[in-house]
Amino acid sequence: MNEEKTALEPKWLWYVISFILPVVGLILGILYRRKGHPESAGFAKKTTIAAVLGIVACVAFYVVWFFVFGAAELMK
Repeated sequence: MNEEKTALEPKWLWYVISFILPVVGLILGILYRRKGHPESAGFAKKTTIAAVLGIVACVAFYVVWFFVFGAAELMK
């Protein structure tokens, strides 16, 4: 079968971008969820998950950063 390539190939790159820049992932998720195509819905779900994981990773980083360096400042 001949599959048409979409404009968002390679998809793994968009997942990485969605993780690093969560706002991009959320926007892609919203736009592709509205298309109504099953493949688009899967892509939208995966970019949204990558964006949420990126937000969680960022928050976890700042919490760890605060406890490591903030606690050192409090110990002085």
